[in-house]
Amino acid sequence: MQPAIDDFHRLIMEDVVAARAAVEQLDAAFIARGILFAGKAMPAHLRPHFFSREQRRQLETAAASVLHAALAAEKGLFGGNREALFEALRIQDAERQLLRTDPGYDNPVVWTRLDAFPTPDGIFFLEFNHDAPAGVGYSAAMTEIYLDLPIVRRFAEQYVLESDEPRPALLAALLTTYRDFGGQEHPNIGIVDWTDVRTSADQIILRDYFIREGYHAVIADPREVELRDGRLYAGDTRLDIVYRRVVTSELLTRLDETRDFTTAYEIRAACFINSFRCRVSENKAFFAFLTDPSQLSFLSDEARATLLKHLPWTRIVAEQHTTLPNGQRVDLCEHVACHRAAFVLKPADAYGGTNVYVGSETDDATWEQALRRAVRDDALWVVQQRVATPVETFPIHHADGTFTFEPMKYNANPFYLGGQIAGAVVRTSQSAVINVSAGGGSIPTFTVAPRQSA
Repeated sequence: MQPAIDDFHRLIMEDVVAARAAVEQLDAAFIARGILFAGKAMPAHLRPHFFSREQRRQLETAAASVLHAALAAEKGLFGGNREALFEALRIQDAERQLLRTDPGYDNPVVWTRLDAFPTPDGIFFLEFNHDAPAGVGYSAAMTEIYLDLPIVRRFAEQYVLESDEPRPALLAALLTTYRDFGGQEHPNIGIVDWTDVRTSADQIILRDYFIREGYHAVIADPREVELRDGRLYAGDTRLDIVYRRVVTSELLTRLDETRDFTTAYEIRAACFINSFRCRVSENKAFFAFLTDPSQLSFLSDEARATLLKHLPWTRIVAEQHTTLPNGQRVDLCEHVACHRAAFVLKPADAYGGTNVYVGSETDDATWEQALRRAVRDDALWVVQQRVATPVETFPIHHADGTFTFEPMKYNANPFYLGGQIAGAVVRTSQSAVINVSAGGGSIPTFTVAPRQSA
């Protein structure tokens, strides 16, 4: 994709004044369309991310296959004994109660966002984001805005641009799951999350889309919904589908304030999507089982190979001996302490890039302190083999109006929506911890091909 990148950057330098105006148009459009994070315009670059058709095909194939294999593994680990799996992941009693509840349909992951590192050695998925992931609304709106930029229209004279629109696939996944749940009515959709959440703009974009598609949709706080006669309501609106955006770990700290919400789930007063059962395979400690061949004998050879090919070697931090990918048997903590540059250390049940220690960017004393904390903590931590972070050059617009082209770390985040990959965003950062919450930015993706070969 380097020729396409170079051609886009050449357009910037050929008319810096127009490029500067495009940045201003981009920021204004983000604010006008509500593409905000924590109340400000979403950090972005003037150039979107480009995939070739083959790169896009490889990403989509890998994402779908690794997720299917992971969900198959969840069913079979510990001989299918879910309580044993809960115990291994140290899932607390309050959450176990939610996980034991049958949501009324089979699929634990209706939709998700995967964190992928496309590297020269292959595509690696560092995390699954099943539990209330954001980004579909942002992605769709950003794509529309970029297509309206004059510089993108000029670029499209040289290249065919294939853009993403994931919202129809998301809506279809919600409706299909609602039918599987047994729903018969033309459903009302409630997007449920805390009122002050930083990704509320993404929810507004989706609510407005659902309404345009003919569905009554509202945004509600889980503290304010009510059970009435066995149904869940937000004000006067009966919620048939709860598009759950409230994060489970936060919900568990406010159970007294959200009793009607959790009770509605337990009695199936509405169809909750995703169900709380998605949390099992999202847990970062789950990767310790997915990357341990001794745990995967019940899987097909193909599924087992897929997991070992696309997931980085991961182990739960504990005083234990384990086997490295090369077959060497080691003392885990001793090995990790001595080879910090090869590993990343992070809590198993956290999000937003918090408390993530990248060994190559952490000094010895801090690494040792974090490792001691991980061993002693009541909550699980994992150590994960560090994957080479992809780097790509992006245009940086400076306050004085000039542009420079600087290397940025990035990851690709495909959306899995009702059984298919439908769209992706790319996040960039100067830090190895790539997350908007941790100071990164977000841009849409386009599949491009030179016009003469289209």
